[in-house]
Order: sequence, then structure tokens, then C-alpha cells
Amino acid sequence: MSGLAVYESKYSMRFDELARQAAWQLLERFWIPRSDRTWYQAVREREHALRSFFMEKLGFRLIVHYEFVKLEKFLSVKPAPWMGITSFTERRDYVLFCLLMAFLEGKTLDEQFLLEEITDELKAMYPPTDGINWTNYEHRKSLVRVLQMAKEWHLLLQIDGDDQRFLATADAEVLYEVTPLARYFLRAYPRDLTQFSCIEELLEASEGEDKTLARRHRVYRQLLLTPGVREDELADGDWSYLRNQRNVIARDFDEALGLTLELYGKDAMLTHPGKSQVATLFPDARAVSDVILFFARTVHEAIEQQLLVPEKDGRIVLTEVDFASLVETCKQRYDYGWSKAWREMSVKQLARHLWEELVSWGMARQGELLNLIELLPRLGRIIGHYPRDFDRERKEGETAADESA
Repeated sequence: MSGLAVYESKYSMRFDELARQAAWQLLERFWIPRSDRTWYQAVREREHALRSFFMEKLGFRLIVHYEFVKLEKFLSVKPAPWMGITSFTERRDYVLFCLLMAFLEGKTLDEQFLLEEITDELKAMYPPTDGINWTNYEHRKSLVRVLQMAKEWHLLLQIDGDDQRFLATADAEVLYEVTPLARYFLRAYPRDLTQFSCIEELLEASEGEDKTLARRHRVYRQLLLTPGVREDELADGDWSYLRNQRNVIARDFDEALGLTLELYGKDAMLTHPGKSQVATLFPDARAVSDVILFFARTVHEAIEQQLLVPEKDGRIVLTEVDFASLVETCKQRYDYGWSKAWREMSVKQLARHLWEELVSWGMARQGELLNLIELLPRLGRIIGHYPRDFDRERKEGETAADESA
């Protein structure tokens, strides 16, 4: 790979541009099948550097198989809503997916079977307290979502028929085949899952016995896989480790992934110097990102006007009424540049959607008292502006409209 800049740290991790891009592919994708020859081969060629970095720094195992490559990613922290599967909308979807995996476990490689066999087995295994009824449209819709996800993850091959027809009738005929990847979907745990009595035991077992190594892995994972971290969100001693090792951490993320560590006050986050076609970054191309940027601007303006006063640690504590008032101000001032759907939302609808998105990006959270919310310093790191030409055209249009009136 001549012509590529090569970096080498004292850990003997050699990362060139190909290794860095392959690392991002592993992070953003559940796995890379051999059919994706470009990135499958890239991971194979840079396997040593990738394996060393991910195992040493994050405790992630790189699996290199003849049929695929996979990075086992996980967070040993309390589960959060954003960790879910975006296409799943009901708890039922997750139950059916787990049962489907159990069903596939009993199939031999390349074995074929009908949708009818899946529905019979899943109905028999489904928890009797809830029950499943394939004459119910919503239940069939859940299974279609699960089957679609299984196909996207290359767990199933659809040989004949169309499972979308299952939405119309429970008698739809579809032929499937199990793939080799189905055996590697679930991550291996130190002991049988039935031996864990709660999620906390499972998370603790995932960290291993070396507490120093577990702390490093925990800090690196949270920085990489979450929008950011605050001191009060970390386990005891993790913030001190982050501050003391910030130079090493910053170098590691810069060399391997091209990310910059920002550490200020009681907050830390990784930022990307430019746009990326692979990484999940904020802001993204969705219209809600524009709304957040201008909400941040509204908050900045309120602080400048001393209408809002941040706490000593940078948080802004608001009542739900105050938050809705800020949203309304933002809408009145800046919605002329938003998409039609967001412009036409009521303040109540806008506040709800905006709140959910702010929480998912770690820019806001529920306060200690249920009627209070907290805007976090991370929100203060961004601001939105329209291009000058756009603002000028709007003002000229308003002037012309006033004159004609």
C-alpha cells in the first residue's frame, strides 16, 4: 500500500489509511460477509493492527472466519434506549427474534425450511403469559420485521416466495435456508446465560477479573460507543483514569480512528474533524439535526441575555414548561429553514421529538426531580447558522411581501 501515511505507536500498532477505514467498517457494521470482498479483504490484510488495538484498548474480540469478519462490540454499562434495534418497535419483536435464533440453532448448515415451520415453532415457544396469534395483523407485522432483520444480517437466505405476503395472510408460503453466520450471531459468555440472575451479574462477568484492564476497556468503550461521558455517569475511579491518561487515550483514538478527544470541565467526548461516510456522527443528514443546531443557538442566546443561568458544572436545569418555551422561541425564530414536516409540527410535538433526540445524543437528561430536565454542556458545543445568502433572500422576500401588501 505505497503512498499511504503509516503511524506507529509504542504498542506496535501500525495503522495506515486502509486499516483506519477497515476499523470504521467493523465498528459500524454487525459483521462483514465474505461477499463484501473489498472490506473483507481489507480486514484480513490489516488483521494484526486491528486485533491488537481493539483487544488491548477496548477488550473487543475480532473474529476472522472464512465466511465473515466480525468485531464483538458491547458496553458493560446499564442498557439505554439507543442500544436497541432501530427497526424493532415492540417488545414482541425482540422476543420473536430470540425465539427465531433458538429455532435456527437446531438447523444444520444450509438446511432449508418453510415459513410455516417457523411460525409453528415460534408459537409453541412463545411465553404463554402473552401468547402469539398469527391471525393478529400486528403479530404478523412483528414477525416480518424480525425476518427482514435476519435477512439483512445474513442469518437467513430467502430462497423462494415473499414474506411480505405474510402481512396479508398467515398462509403465505416462503422457503428459507440457514447460513453459516447464524452460529456466530450471539457473543460467547464466560458461563451459561441461565446461571445469571440479573443484568448486573452479566455485565460484571463481561469485564473479567483484571480490574485495571476492565477500567481501561470501560472508559475506551464509553468514549467510543456513546456521544460522550460525564464524571457522574462513570464508575468510581473511571473519571480520574480518564483525566490522568488523557494524552495516551487521545493518541490512541487519533492514530487508529482519526478521532479527537475533548476533555473540558466534567465532560469528555470524541469528535471527528470532518464529515464521514461511515461513522455515526452528529450532526447527520436528518432534518432533526438542523432543529437541534438551532435549538442550541436559542439556548446560547438565552444565556447571553441572562434568561438562563448555567450551574457551576455547566448544566442548565429547567422545568418542562421552560423547555417548551425555549422550543417555541426556537421555532418562531428559525423554523423558516426547516423541512415542511418540522415546520408544521405543534410546539408540543416538536418539544417531544426534540427531547427524545437530545437524550439519545447525550445532550439532555431527566433531572433528579421528575418535573425537571437538564440540558448538558455537550449541547453548548454546537450552534446553527443559516448561510448568509439564505438569510438575505428571506429578508428580501419579506420586504417585497410587505411592499406589495
